[in-house]
Amino acid sequence: MDTAELARLIENLLRLGVVTDVQPGKPPRVRVQTGGITTTWLPWAERRAGRTRTWNPPTKGEQVLLLCPSGDIANGIVLTGIPSDTIDVPSHSSDETVTLYPDGAQTIYDHASGKLSVTGVKTVLVEAAEEVLFKCPHSIFEGKLTVKQLLTYGNGISGTAGDNGNSISGDFTHKDGKLSSNGVVLDDHDHGAVKRGDDWTEGTR
Repeated sequence: MDTAELARLIENLLRLGVVTDVQPGKPPRVRVQTGGITTTWLPWAERRAGRTRTWNPPTKGEQVLLLCPSGDIANGIVLTGIPSDTIDVPSHSSDETVTLYPDGAQTIYDHASGKLSVTGVKTVLVEAAEEVLFKCPHSIFEGKLTVKQLLTYGNGISGTAGDNGNSISGDFTHKDGKLSSNGVVLDDHDHGAVKRGDDWTEGTR
């Protein structure tokens, strides 16, 4: 092997490039423009690819690093995640960890303030086979809250009526304790001289 060929192979071991095409199907591959060369379809390195697997494909225009064993670009592996002047990072704060998505949704964790933000999403699905536990001393829900199954609370309930007041459809059963309204105990309230319905006669009106 002459010196020129050896120099070419060494130069090809590591090359900066830009993604030109993405093939998300099987097998997932990308093509990269590096210098005056456009590569064949090459695999990229995901964060995990074993029993734990991740999926975050590169996008067109993303700057990448080609790792080419033996200096052969045809056998290259694409290492993603290199910021460029064309595609800037979503934050320049040393206190934030940010993921920005193409539709504008993003997650931001500010480790200086301890605040996690998830914004710009349309729907959120949390599905568990057995239980979801929220441990928080104070929670606020803005907007309508719908519970489709039995709602059980363990330490009382209080609130303020909205513009349309409060309403319940269907039967309402009160089992234990006193039922009060504006200071009046409804299930133990006496109207004094007013007689019960079964004692009422025409002459008592």
